[in-house]
Amino acid sequence: MKFTTALAALALSAATTLVNAAPFKTARDIWDPKVTFPTAGSVLVSGQTYTVTWDTSDQPAHITNTNGIITLNFGNVGTPVVLADGFDIRDGHHDITIPRVFTEGDYSIDLWGDSGNWSEKFQIVGVTP
Repeated sequence: MKFTTALAALALSAATTLVNAAPFKTARDIWDPKVTFPTAGSVLVSGQTYTVTWDTSDQPAHITNTNGIITLNFGNVGTPVVLADGFDIRDGHHDITIPRVFTEGDYSIDLWGDSGNWSEKFQIVGVTP
């Protein structure tokens, strides 16, 4: 009897371990929407307001973090320039004002929510060094 009880406990333990090791098949709620504006070839001007847009067609049902942040990047480096925050990432758009920066063609927007997603490179017409 003791052997049967021990064997049953061992089988239950093994089954529990297998269940815990099973892959998680539920859709993940991390979402990194594609930025649709600005795009390559866009020319933005310092001091002007523009609407950053992104594709919301593939958003999951449950998003972990709906609080959006938009930052300005130069080259391949993120900068600490926060252009907007506190908006709902599910909206698909948000207005920003381009800060006073040097005229360059290597800027991008980084859209943060669940995950960061950079726009294509674009130009800002600003201060000439």
